Amino acid sequence: MDSLTETPPPARRGGLARVFEFVGVIAFLVMFGSTLLGVIARFFEFGGVEWSFEVAGIAFIWITFIGLINAEMRGENVAFEALNQASPPRLKAIFDAVAILALLVMGIAFLVSGIAVWQRSWMVPTSVLRLPTGVITVTVIILGVSAVAIAISRAWRMLGRGQVEAEARQ
Repeated sequence: MDSLTETPPPARRGGLARVFEFVGVIAFLVMFGSTLLGVIARFFEFGGVEWSFEVAGIAFIWITFIGLINAEMRGENVAFEALNQASPPRLKAIFDAVAILALLVMGIAFLVSGIAVWQRSWMVPTSVLRLPTGVITVTVIILGVSAVAIAISRAWRMLGRGQVEAEARQ
């Protein structure tokens, strides 16, 4: 793999990536099932499942944030691959460093803001199910921690690759 953000083969993605993929699939199934249940309930005019749209909304938030993590781990998130691939190695390294720095800064921002919101409102109940809103807010914290961890991992690989290239030139 030439760039730090290229997609690794499925066998090399690791257990943590598979956990995030599994959580994303579960969240999608919950969203799809609860939305379908709500639609069927409205069509056949029976009550008692008003909660289904709240569950679908919470699952949608989880899908969005877990999807961002999955995309970033695969290197499929916002990237300028055509420009990066056409660039000489030194410019690629600069692009990778800027992308790592941007990911780190955004991860820290998500983490700090997620913790701030969590501290103020994690026990505020949702409107229908009366669940604590922490079930929603925790997605921001998970995204922040994941983005910081991905950025640190990429920086570590970049520094390791740079050291290997420097030794090869000697």
